[in-house]
Amino acid sequence: MVLGKFIGWVLIIAALAFTVAENSAQGIMDDHYFGLMSAYKVLHAHVPAELIQTRIFITQYSHLIIWDYIFKPVLWLPGWLTLGLLGICILFKSRHQSSELIDSSENNNVSSYEDIVASAAEADEYLEQDLTRLPSEYGEMGQFDPSKEADK
Repeated sequence: MVLGKFIGWVLIIAALAFTVAENSAQGIMDDHYFGLMSAYKVLHAHVPAELIQTRIFITQYSHLIIWDYIFKPVLWLPGWLTLGLLGICILFKSRHQSSELIDSSENNNVSSYEDIVASAAEADEYLEQDLTRLPSEYGEMGQFDPSKEADK
């Protein structure tokens, strides 16, 4: 859980850094490009040689399909969006659940005989105490009439 939180926060910080890199890439580009930039354009503006070397490495030592169908679609999206969503998902999955939820899910509908007997004894004590109280001026609940109360 701690490792998941750490990885999630690192990805969120990387998404923020990628946002800064996207803004600086817009300034580096010759044409006045405004709006969202794909991660490929941002990486190509900042580290073009490493991007090309990475593509050559992946296509040479694995398969071209991995570059075309896994890395390329991810690089089409903005980098801050990809890293941010991944970080939020990891943080959500590794969040701390309260101990009450964990305890209730483990002991769902499980009671021992002793618990039932103790509850019955407690209910008997409550009923005995209830009988010693002064009776209500209205008597039984079925005898209560709000119209008589308004006449007073």
